[in-house]
Amino acid sequence: MGVMAEEELNPISQIELRRRKQRILQIARQLGFVGRVEYRHVCNQSGGAQYGRGSDQSVDLLTVTAQAFERGRDPDDFTLEAIIAHERGHQIIARHRKLAQQLGGVSGAAEEVLASLIGALVLGPGYDSDTLVAKALAELLATGTSPEDALRLVESLIETLEEYL
Repeated sequence: MGVMAEEELNPISQIELRRRKQRILQIARQLGFVGRVEYRHVCNQSGGAQYGRGSDQSVDLLTVTAQAFERGRDPDDFTLEAIIAHERGHQIIARHRKLAQQLGGVSGAAEEVLASLIGALVLGPGYDSDTLVAKALAELLATGTSPEDALRLVESLIETLEEYL
């Protein structure tokens, strides 16, 4: 599904706005997100959600946009739960002391792979977890990593991440 143009975004009712806010807050809390959670009825290039690191975890910010709900309705795209789990992965990378020490500074591409794998672990076994692992594999393949090496690396990373989480 392509990115929706700003003019394609239809207004929603106050009831729908409250429903969306409640739903994303519930999912975020179930996945362990700490900090503020907000919904913005806009479309942007974030993929539907974005993690913002605050001065401490209590003021971290998860922003979910209309695009996440559109993507969640598309059976060939990520669910709202998978999108939020990926962002929770970013928060864990930023806030998990032992993991952060182990990782040091990682590139943006490496962080995307790790956030997907951590999101998959946070979700537990199932379809959404599988789609995040596939996302991590696709990102590795896009860097020119062979399929065999990408699979080995993902398996090794999952095993290592399980030890920390």
